This record gives sequence, structure tokens and C-alpha cells, in this order.
Amino acid sequence: MIMPIRTDQSGRRAQLLSRSALALALLTAPAAAYAQVSETAAAPDAEEQAEVVITGTSIRGIPPTGSGLISVTRDDAKLIGAASTPELLATVPQLNSFNTAPRVSNNGLGSFAPGLRGLPTAATLPLMNGHRLISGSTQQTNPDYPFIPELAIERVEIVADGASAIYGSEAVAGVVNFITRRRIKGVEAIVRYGIADDYNAFNAGLAFGHEWDSGSFIAAYQYQDNSNITGADRSYRSLDFRAVGGIDTRSAVCPDANVNLFAGTIYAAPSLASGLNTCDPRGPVDLLPQNRTHSAFGSARQDLSDAVTLWADFLYSDRRDVVQAALPGQTFVLITAANPFFRAPPGTGSVFGYFDFRPDRLVGADHFDQTFRVRSGNATAGVDIDLPGEFKASVYGSFNFSRNDTFQPGINTTALAAAAAGTTTATALDPFGYNTSPAVVAAILDNPTTFDNRQRTRIGAVKIDGPLADLPGGELKIAVGGEYRRETYRQRGQSGGVGFPEDLERNVKSLYGELFVPIFGEGNATPGMHSLALSLSGRYDDYSDFGSTSNPKIGLTWEPVAGINLRGSYGRSFRAPGLRDLGSTVGSYYSAAALVDAFGARDPSRGAAQVNTILLYGGNRSLTPETARTWSAGVDLRPTAIPNLTASVTFYDIHYDNVIGTPSGLGALLFSDPTFASRVLRNPTSAQVSAAIANTVPFFYTFAAVPTIGNILDLRQGNFGVRETNGVDFDLRYRHDVGFGTLFGGVAGNHILNYRNQLSPTSAVSNSLDAGIPRTTLRTTLGFTAGPVTFVNYVNHRSGVTASYATPTGSALYEAEGYTTVDLRLTVRLPDLGFAKGLELGLQVNDLFDATPPFFPGTDGIGGAYNAIGRYAAMSLRTSF
Repeated sequence: MIMPIRTDQSGRRAQLLSRSALALALLTAPAAAYAQVSETAAAPDAEEQAEVVITGTSIRGIPPTGSGLISVTRDDAKLIGAASTPELLATVPQLNSFNTAPRVSNNGLGSFAPGLRGLPTAATLPLMNGHRLISGSTQQTNPDYPFIPELAIERVEIVADGASAIYGSEAVAGVVNFITRRRIKGVEAIVRYGIADDYNAFNAGLAFGHEWDSGSFIAAYQYQDNSNITGADRSYRSLDFRAVGGIDTRSAVCPDANVNLFAGTIYAAPSLASGLNTCDPRGPVDLLPQNRTHSAFGSARQDLSDAVTLWADFLYSDRRDVVQAALPGQTFVLITAANPFFRAPPGTGSVFGYFDFRPDRLVGADHFDQTFRVRSGNATAGVDIDLPGEFKASVYGSFNFSRNDTFQPGINTTALAAAAAGTTTATALDPFGYNTSPAVVAAILDNPTTFDNRQRTRIGAVKIDGPLADLPGGELKIAVGGEYRRETYRQRGQSGGVGFPEDLERNVKSLYGELFVPIFGEGNATPGMHSLALSLSGRYDDYSDFGSTSNPKIGLTWEPVAGINLRGSYGRSFRAPGLRDLGSTVGSYYSAAALVDAFGARDPSRGAAQVNTILLYGGNRSLTPETARTWSAGVDLRPTAIPNLTASVTFYDIHYDNVIGTPSGLGALLFSDPTFASRVLRNPTSAQVSAAIANTVPFFYTFAAVPTIGNILDLRQGNFGVRETNGVDFDLRYRHDVGFGTLFGGVAGNHILNYRNQLSPTSAVSNSLDAGIPRTTLRTTLGFTAGPVTFVNYVNHRSGVTASYATPTGSALYEAEGYTTVDLRLTVRLPDLGFAKGLELGLQVNDLFDATPPFFPGTDGIGGAYNAIGRYAAMSLRTSF
């Protein structure tokens, strides 16, 4: 698809809250600890252990050999009090969304998909109960976050390691597996309400379940909504950076017009005196959009016999975002004295003017409300069959679906130009006030972008796993399986009156296998070899639209003595081009020679004599998969002398190439980098022009009136980028029983050592750590449980970022400070008396000290990702019966 300042009273309230809470925080702040995230899998309930498959392996009953596992448990999720799965994972420091208020990418057009360690979101695969999910995006087809009701989440497991050998495409940086509860006894309910400056949020959920001798079912529902936060709601934003050597980035396209006579002077409305109107173009724009989400989950299991079990899981969500978007500024609008609303700047006597203005007076607001409604479902059902020799077969099928209805208002520039040339009050545009006739306004505003995007994924799969033989070190185990997947994408709608129907599809056939070899174990342990295990896995995927790919992985875990695990892994992973990467509509855009700078298409070889240019944007059927080589090494400590202490350190190294992107926006590099030589066609013949624009949608010209073309630039998707990164994940946690209860805490995070990026294999290497990616993220935790009371203090930190900013003479690097917030959680189980039986009261405060984001002389004057909500306080009630 083409596409506050606080009052004195509120300030005093904020200071009072900060000061009173500060004393409480200081009581718990001296120790830094972390209890939420660990690199050891959380143990499932005993009643579920026989059924659970751990993330990162296809073999039941073993952890992922060679790879670390990060886990967020159900108890963690209860304390965190996140209203959605994206908010829950914003507490994991290895994820790109850490310590932010997650929102759909690309201003609503993208997805909630996660990203790991600064790598692209499409390089991480979300799963639910080990099964692939559907995308809800209008632009992307890589799987999206599932919106699982809070009460239905058992835990979340993250394997931050290449895992395509197990799961296939997208598992380059790792996988995020949302594991749901399988048993609930009775009814559970929760309601939560929270507020922040210019913001409120509400969510409520209900879950119930029932068990019988041969089966069980659960059902859960959640409703949530939140208000929006705009740029104007946050006083720390800035656009004028001249005081620190930057430039003034305020807009000169404002509700009050600026008039240019091209005589060296600009005249500012309404007085039309010499000067320039400036304004904040992003003040009305959402930092966090208004959202309403319904989500429902159901799961059932039924034993047909001692050896056969039927099961099914279903998740449905209905999400509606209303996004306040900037009004499109109108520039170089020619209005002459023939227009009855025309006024010449005093003393000029001019009979024309070129007007730059923002159409607030036409729209009746300072923004457009864009709406995105996404309805998605993920349904999987299957049968597990016990086979001889303790083998088990699982046969299952999935049907996943999504629908995204997009509405984006727009300006009809043709009608606007006609109104600018109008000669009567009934037909003319008033560029100064509100006198444009309603009929003319309606015509100018009659240019919406509306799309209905539907995606479907159908999967049929079979897997067999079990023990092959008894070895001295334990059971030799194997898993083999096959999968057939069909993906479809359909788009209907129009933008600017032009339709973009797309009907895309692919079939994927996959075979995979995994072997677990216990070389040393309980049966043959020797000094220095308490245990040693090897895993070998591989997967073959054959895609109907671009070909096949094979990806192996090897993992090794060595326990020289009890309590010390050394592990390592090596593998290859891939991401298949998305359906829209391959097949999205190609648009051909015409740029007159005088406008090539606006398109970023200036040809350095032509000097001042620039030429008319055609630019092609869209999908590319010649794409190949993105590929990666990943390896990691780590150590896990569980010292027997300190049984409640765990610690883990993991070093990782990722080489990621053939990354899909577009050469758009590279400027002179597009014309000089040998990688892009085939993308630049100078002085094309008429036949070459006709061939280039065949089967495209034209913009700013018609096929019947193609002007003389000097350059054709193919800016469609391509396999260009190379990324190399390595770093360290770390985790330490400890629990200690004391007289009044239990103390617990720890620290976990990620530190990037190197992150090199190339726009193409032949371009210069750049340092992504100088491009706004934080080097270090960490989260500490300290808390205690005393009878019915649990209190936790979290500290979230992102190191300062370094990035370039514009100066009057070019650009320079600026180092922003770090960003640190403090969160508090308090839960109290009320006595089991009368109405309070089973009731639990919760209080949460996020960003206790309302931290000001670090300054940076660009964009909104903010250095790095941050949480636009600021200090947020919420109360919750949870009950079960």
C-alpha cells in the first residue's frame, strides 16, 4: 500500500507525590536485584509438566541445549500489572521496546512485533504455545504480538538465539513464545484503573475453567482502553535547537499562511507584514494513540483414551486505534488577484502570491483522526497420540486470520488548486480565514485513503518425538516433523482515488529434525563431567515464490560440576521475504527536474542540469531470503552452597546479511555505490521508459502524457543490507528467607559491544551505536514478601545514545544522557472474610519521579526511546472464587 505545561496545582500535587514516595523508595533502593527475568526456564505447574514443550526445542522434557532461556512467569506478570502483552514485554531489557509505551509501528500502519538487541522487529518470531501467529499489519506479513487476556498467560519464554532450525522464518534474533494457562479452577477476575498527566487507562478481565477426570477447558476475556497523549501534552519537547548549535526545525507551514512573491521577502499572515510564521507541526500528533481492545481466549483438552488426547486453543482480538496525525501542509499554492479572498502584502501591489499553509481552517481541527481496526484470530487444534517405546505423535492444524480496516483522511490537491484559482466566493479558497464555501471544503477534504487488508495462514503439521536408545549418559532422543503452510494476503481500497488491489499467496513445505545426545549424565558422570549434552537440529523450507533454504544448528551444554553450566551454540537462520516485500503494488512517481531534491533524487553527475526522473517504489519478485549466522556462549550458575542464587552470562555474535530494504533516501550514495548501479538508468529510450512503468500505478503524471525522462531510479525492495552485532546478556537473582518473610532481587540486561551496519555490501561501514541505539539496557528489582504483602521496586535504565543531528553547516554527533525510571508495586491479599474472601488489592506506580527524557537536538528534542506516559499510578482488584 502507498501510503503541558502543568498548572501550579497539578505541579504541587506531583511534588507531594514525589516527596512522599521518595522516602518509601529509599528504604528499598540500596540493594539492586532482579526477580522478573531469568535465563533459566520457570518450572511449570506439576500437573502440567508432562504436557509442556519448552521453547527452543522440539523434544519434550529437555531445555534448549546450548541456548539461554529468558522467562517471565505468571507471578511476575501479576506484579507488573501490564494491560497487554506488548506492555508486559516492555519490561524485558533485551527487547527493543524496553521502558517504552509500546504502540503500533509506522504511525499505525505497522505491527506490535518485537525486536531483540537492536535488530529489526521482523528478525524475531512471536509464537503462542509454540505455534506461528498471524500479522495484523497493513504493510507487513511477519507475525505480530498476540493480545492474550492477562489472566490467560502462564508465562513468556524468550530464546535470544537463532532458531530457524526449529521454527523456520523470522527466528533470526530469537523467538518470543507466549504460553497460556491450561487449567483454571473456578473463576478469576481483575479490574484496573490508572491515570497520568493527560492520560487514563482502564482494563478488566474475567477467566474461568473447569476440570473433569478426562479433560479440562478454560475461557478468558479482557477489555482495555486508554486515552491518547499528544506532543503538545509533554512540555519537555523542543524543536528549536539553535542554542546548542543545531537548527530551528519548527515548521513554516502553519495555520496562518506565509506568502512568497519570490522577491526576497516572506510575508506572514494575517497582517502580511514582513516575517515568517512558525509552528509546532508535531504538537497535535499522537505520541501514544487512543486504543480500545477486546480479546478472548479459549482452550480445551479431552482424553479419548489413555493414549489419545484431543486439544484446541483459540485467541481472538479486536483492536481499534485512533491516531491523531499531522495535517499535510500545502506549499507553493498559487493564488492571484482573481480570487476574491486574495490580499497583497501592503505596499507591494502584487497581483499574485505563492501561499504555504496548513489546512486547519478547512479541516476544523489541527490534525486528522486516522482509524485502524484490526481483528485477528489464531486457532490451533490437534491430537496427541502415545506410541510404543514412549514416543508421541502430534498431529495438528492451524487457521489464523486477520482483517485490518484503515481510514486516513486526506487533502484533494486537485480540488485545492481549483479552489485557489476560483473567481467567486462560492468557488474560491480563502487562505486567510473560514470563508471557503462548505461545498468547496467538502471537495478538498474528499480524498481519503481506505484499505481493507486480509491475511490468512493455514498450517498442517505432524511431529514425532521420543527416546531412541538408552545411553550411559541418559536417553538419546529424537524429534522429526513436517509442516505445510499456506499464506495469503488480500488488499482492497484506494489512496488518492487510485486503487491498489493485491492478491498474494505462497505455499511453504518444511521438514525438520532434532537429535539430543546425552554424552555424560547421571549414569556415567566423572570428575569434570557431571553432565555433557549435545543437540543437532536442522530444517528445510521450500517456498513456492522464491525457492528453498536449509538451516542447521548445533548446541552444547557442559556441566563440569553440579551447579555450573557452560553452553554454546552455532547456527544459521533466515527470514523469508514477506508477501508484500515480493508483491506489493509498484508505483511509478514522476519528479520534474526542479523537484528532484524533494524526492532525494539529485544526480551528482548532472550538476546544475538535473533531469526529469521516474522513481519506482514497491515490491520485488526477485528478492531472496535474509540470512544470518549466529553463535553464542554462556555460563549458568546455580551454586549448591547458595541454593537460592542463580546467575547467567551470555555472549552472542550475529552476522545478518541480505537484509531487505530500499535504496530510497540514500542521496548521492544511490548514484555512486556499485551495489546500486543496476538501479540507476540514465538517458533511457522510450522503449525502456515504457517497459519500466508497465504494470505500475502512475503518480503525478498519466501514461498518456509521459514527459521526457532523463533518469529512471528503481527504488523497489532489494537484498542490500549487512548488519553485524555482538554483546552480552546478563542476569543475576537471589531469594533469601528471613524472619518476616522473603527478600528477593536481582539485575538483568543487555550490553552491546559492537553494532556495525552497511547499507550495501560495497558501502562504507557505519557504527549503529552512533545512530541512536543504546549500548546498555538493564532492569533491577528489589522486593519482599511478608505474609499477605508483597512490595517490589524496579529500576529501569537505558544508557545514553549517540546520534547525528543537523547543524547550519552540515551535521555533528551528540551524546544524550541516559534514561532511568523507577517503578513500585504493592499487593495485599485481604483477609478471607465475607466479601473480601479471595480479594487482592494492587497499587502500581510507574516512573515514580516522572523522569524527563534526555535531551537531543533533533526530532522532538529527545535522545532515544522513552515512555511518553510519564508518572502513572493505578489501582487494581483481583479475586478468585
